[in-house]
Amino acid sequence: MHAGVIGHPLFNGRRSRAVRSEAQRRERVLASARAVLAVGFAIYCEPASPSPYAALAYLVVLAYLVYSLLLLVFLRAKQDSSPAFRLSLHAVDTLWAALLCWFGGGPTSGLLFEDVFLIFVLLAAAYRWGLRETLATSSVCIGFLVAQKALAISGISQLADLRHFDIRHLYIKQLSVSDLNWLVMQALAMVVTAGLVGYVGEKENQLRANTSAIARVVGKTHSESGLRETMQAVLGAMLALFDSDRAVLATRQWASRRAFLWELERRRGREEITLQLSELESFQHERYFFPVPGQIFYAARQPLSQGDRRFQVLFEGSQTDRLVKTSYSFPDYFLTWHPFSSVLGGSVVLGEHEEWCGRLFLFDPRASSDRAGDLRFLHELIEEVGPAVYNVYRLRHLRSRAVSMERARIARELHDGVIQTLISTEMELAVLHRQATSDPAYTAYELGRIQNHLRQEILNVRDLIRRIKPIDLDGKQFLDYLAFIVDRFRRETGISARFVSDFAEVALPQPLAREVARIVQEALVNVRKHSHARSVLVRFAGQQGAWKLVIEDDGRGFEFSGRLSQAELDTARRGPLVLKERVRSIGGELAIESVPGHGARLEIALPQKA
Repeated sequence: MHAGVIGHPLFNGRRSRAVRSEAQRRERVLASARAVLAVGFAIYCEPASPSPYAALAYLVVLAYLVYSLLLLVFLRAKQDSSPAFRLSLHAVDTLWAALLCWFGGGPTSGLLFEDVFLIFVLLAAAYRWGLRETLATSSVCIGFLVAQKALAISGISQLADLRHFDIRHLYIKQLSVSDLNWLVMQALAMVVTAGLVGYVGEKENQLRANTSAIARVVGKTHSESGLRETMQAVLGAMLALFDSDRAVLATRQWASRRAFLWELERRRGREEITLQLSELESFQHERYFFPVPGQIFYAARQPLSQGDRRFQVLFEGSQTDRLVKTSYSFPDYFLTWHPFSSVLGGSVVLGEHEEWCGRLFLFDPRASSDRAGDLRFLHELIEEVGPAVYNVYRLRHLRSRAVSMERARIARELHDGVIQTLISTEMELAVLHRQATSDPAYTAYELGRIQNHLRQEILNVRDLIRRIKPIDLDGKQFLDYLAFIVDRFRRETGISARFVSDFAEVALPQPLAREVARIVQEALVNVRKHSHARSVLVRFAGQQGAWKLVIEDDGRGFEFSGRLSQAELDTARRGPLVLKERVRSIGGELAIESVPGHGARLEIALPQKA
């Protein structure tokens, strides 16, 4: 696989996107390296050299230094560069390298500073593109060396000698054995160097392109958009990467024995892609979960004789990374449902306890020159994208369970509270209706009691609605919102309630502010329902690097006497469960001090850096 201009749709697609985003960054890196090289060579050169052309050579070096610095400034300001610009820049660098080597006397059997310019253009080709372009650059450099040697043996040792040059006196000496050996060794060294740096550069570009492509696909897994939208985005990206028109993903859950089929088809010339999801019947499972040669495989129809339905398969061995070739016959029912000429496939197991397994098929991917690279890239892609999609599924599943539990809790509260009260009220009204004419005083008393029950249930329903409704609270509004909650409690219940803060202004993180507001709401509901208090005090203070929330009432208190920490409350299974869970969720510490018949005091220490 080549990183340059190659006939490989998969790699070209992956690489083109990476190059568009990183081409300018690479040019800036090369510009910095070019400037450092120019400064070093300017220091290395000696303008006072006894050579008659030292001054002219130094002017050329200074010109290269100015060119490098101006180009560095230009590329720092430029936001993008075209492929033609990069190719032209590379051609100019190659010419500069040849010119500086010419003035420096040309490469010799030892390494001179001038040789670094040739190495630089080879590194630049490898860094920009890959092996093919680096080898092409080395052939151009070899051409310059041959031309320089030809001019040298013709009596022109340096470019400055051209002013004394007369074509009538030009003669070509016959190459000596030493000259020929020199050219062969220089060419061989150039090709070997180009091959090494080009190979390393190509692999680096390939790795960078693969990583960028995988990151883009993983970036399409968003829990907020839902599992179906995530699967459509991920499978659509895979179709585009492998230039395929159809993708099928079969998934099976081992515990429930349920299997699902995701099918995505892309029509040529159209932007839209359609995703279909269906649940497989038990007899359809083996249609997709049949034995395959390897975890990752590529199969192409290559009949060996008339009517032969076998496929030539390239797959990754289970014990090693080596790729194995073999022939394989797909089940007839699979070929009937999904006819194809070639297919890329892979298997994946997901979950901590291998809860899910899946089988992916990409039908008829376009011709590629490196199927081994496709298989390895698909393996990496599945290894990275599979867990990301599974996390989306788990998060959606947990959210669904949380919603179900919340609905169940609301249903219990409505059944045990409002519905029971309404049924009791209906029965009491029926009895009161029959007795209304016999005892008017008793009727009036019962109506007042029923009215009080209904009023309490109205408050209960309001509390329930407030607990369900999300709190949109800015951390800077925290104290004002607590004061509002306490004042609303006083107006609705008739219980004397006050809010006191030791601070004029507090800026809490938004998540912490919301949870503390919920804690105050829950505590006041408990005061109204259970304490029979006549007054309640809510105080917000600071103590020893922590926030301190105190809720104190003069009601009947808890069933224990004294002060218990959160650990002691958990051990004794005492205290309000919801409050303890909320305090624990924000890393706080709850302590309750109770005097039965005289009230209770809740102290909650909150971390200031939560």
